[in-house]
Amino acid sequence: MLAAALAFVVVQVVTLDSTDEEASGRGKPGPTKSESGDGSASLRGDGWWPLHGSGTARTGERDAVVNGRAQWAEDGPNGGALSLEGIDGFADIGTPVIDTAEKDYSVAARVRLATDQGFRTAVSQDGPGISTFFLQYSASDERFAFSFPGARTLAEKTGKPETGRWYHLVGTYSQDEKTMKIYVDGELAGERQASAQPKKPGSLVIGRAKSGGRPVDFWKGDIADVHVYERELTADEVSSLASGEPQ
Repeated sequence: MLAAALAFVVVQVVTLDSTDEEASGRGKPGPTKSESGDGSASLRGDGWWPLHGSGTARTGERDAVVNGRAQWAEDGPNGGALSLEGIDGFADIGTPVIDTAEKDYSVAARVRLATDQGFRTAVSQDGPGISTFFLQYSASDERFAFSFPGARTLAEKTGKPETGRWYHLVGTYSQDEKTMKIYVDGELAGERQASAQPKKPGSLVIGRAKSGGRPVDFWKGDIADVHVYERELTADEVSSLASGEPQ
């Protein structure tokens, strides 16, 4: 895999506190809020980072800034990807993008695992001490998962993910229905009822999570085409997004 190495940033690697294990398992101007019913344009989201050789945002006000051990891979599903070593590499948007405390929300990414060990988080949003959500891989469950503090929804219908293969993941949460869902490659793979405790959102992050006030669950593998939405995507929208990126 051809890649251009980025500058290293030293980050102390720490272990996950056992008290937080259930939860984590361990600019460019654009549309401010996405609205359903507008075809491909609505699937751009409130933030969209293709990660095709840079952290430049296609929608949203902030680019993704890469930290730690990371490279730009050229063999992403749509032209490129952010390749992370699972040690200290991640991309930071630097600001909250969606209101996970009061609003419905969805998060999507194309991911490829380079290991089936440990907890690995593709996308999260920092909270005061722990991420407000985690789109992740759970090694203890051998499944992809969509989680927030106190609840985890597993992709039960799809089985154990294969390393070296690209997958499209979407996690959604409805505040009114108290329903969290995870989709894999456009298909509903798991859902459950769960109530999220409101937490003030922090920075949106690609490639790691936060627990015990510290960075954890660094992704080992590749991530591309990250979207976030301040609404719950429909099943049809998820299927459309999985089949191809919006224009």
